[in-house]
Amino acid sequence: MTPEPTSPAPTAENPPSDEPAPPSATAPLRPDPGSPAQWTFLTLVVASTILLLYSLLPAALAYPLAGSTAIGLFALFAVPLWIFRRRIADRVGVGPAALTAALLWGGTVAVMTSLYGSGAVRGLLAASVDSAWAEKWAPVMGAPVVEETVKAAGVVLVAATAWQQLRSPLDGLLIGAFCGAGFQIVEGYAYAMSTVVLHRAGDEVQPVVSVFIVRGLLAGLWSHAVFTAIAGAGIVYAMLERTARSRVTALAACAFAVACHTLWNSPLLRDGLGLGTWGILGGVLLKGLPAVIVAVWLTKRLLRTGPRTAAAAALPESGRPLREAKPPAAGRPRTGPPTAPESAQFST
Repeated sequence: MTPEPTSPAPTAENPPSDEPAPPSATAPLRPDPGSPAQWTFLTLVVASTILLLYSLLPAALAYPLAGSTAIGLFALFAVPLWIFRRRIADRVGVGPAALTAALLWGGTVAVMTSLYGSGAVRGLLAASVDSAWAEKWAPVMGAPVVEETVKAAGVVLVAATAWQQLRSPLDGLLIGAFCGAGFQIVEGYAYAMSTVVLHRAGDEVQPVVSVFIVRGLLAGLWSHAVFTAIAGAGIVYAMLERTARSRVTALAACAFAVACHTLWNSPLLRDGLGLGTWGILGGVLLKGLPAVIVAVWLTKRLLRTGPRTAAAAALPESGRPLREAKPPAAGRPRTGPPTAPESAQFST
């Protein structure tokens, strides 16, 4: 019997490597009839998909060329995220199935909840003040809270469903980004088709391209995907660490996402201070940059720290020993998120 090859012992010619050991294979995401998270996710996605098709299908059938062009253009939002996920595949545990689930949640449940929730807020503001004021300020006061809350709930459900795959807050950042991208794709499609209908020029692609330039190229970089990525990193950090500090961090991340969304929807600098096209573009940059800067910084930090190895987990950065985790009950596998030693440093 041929012996299995072994790694050579470290020598002067073969020094020990400083590179971290390769991560274990990603646990597959399988249906679990006993999982409340999976049942909740499935029920809400199916119900929202039915409502979404009821709302969007008539226009899609009436304008097939415009509809196919719109979905093709706005689906490009997900391409950079899939490329990014592939490039950092060795640093994350969450797999394609979980990310696809996040995309579905954002494109169905979050969109339909936003439609009805934001409409309810607009009605309340119109009844409290007047309809003109409500039309102007409902997107500022209602939409950010409603949309970011529902997208954050999607991050929680997807992370709970795929908890075996979670390795660090970087997984939460990806889940949040895909959830936000799903929202952007369907929302952009809906806006494009509404423009086609209002344009009354038949099955033309020109209105679709115009909407894509405004809502895709100009607003796509710092919109829903960025907001929910920041919130998702904080949420998964709290799920992994399970400490008071991590919960405060998660709440702060979600509040920051709402604040960035509110700033983006606000009428501030919308007229470009009377400086024309360049002034409007400058206003877009000023309102969008805070979220982009934080998202880029957060991504670089999480990539730099990465999932902690067993040796690093034995002595956290604070110097305090970690609390010993309680073993699972006899005969039952662990059913909660990974214990603190398996998580990554996220706090600043």
